Amino acid sequence: MTARSLKPWLLVSVLLNVFLIGGVGGGLYHWMANTPPAEVVVNPHGLRQAMVKLPPERRRELRQLLRHNRDDSQPLIMAGREARLGVIKQLEAPSLDREALVAELAKAREADMALRALVDSTLAQFANTLPQDERQKLVEALYMRGQAKSAGSKPRS
Repeated sequence: MTARSLKPWLLVSVLLNVFLIGGVGGGLYHWMANTPPAEVVVNPHGLRQAMVKLPPERRRELRQLLRHNRDDSQPLIMAGREARLGVIKQLEAPSLDREALVAELAKAREADMALRALVDSTLAQFANTLPQDERQKLVEALYMRGQAKSAGSKPRS
């Protein structure tokens, strides 16, 4: 083939490549422009839901109390994490050592209970500063989901 006969094929190849690159780029732009941003999903219960129902100044107070207790809770969080890793290690072992597994489960449970006690204590300290209507919102957010929310309902036994 001569250089003269290759020129039309080169021109067709360049045009085809430009067309393909433009199509891919346009499709990518269209996809990125029309994709809705990912929404942050918040746990619909617990302290986060309670914070949502409280006025902004109370929300800040509770956040500050929880942050203040963060230093106390870190060792408990780490102990629970280490115990759960120990549980995983025991379960993955070739032979199951039941006593060691039970001991690791007990460590994890104790760390979780101590952490829960710390959070509950902080929550009690915070609730002590709230007026009755805000305490009611706190109760509804923390404990009344899925249960009858009427004031006259009795707890089940």
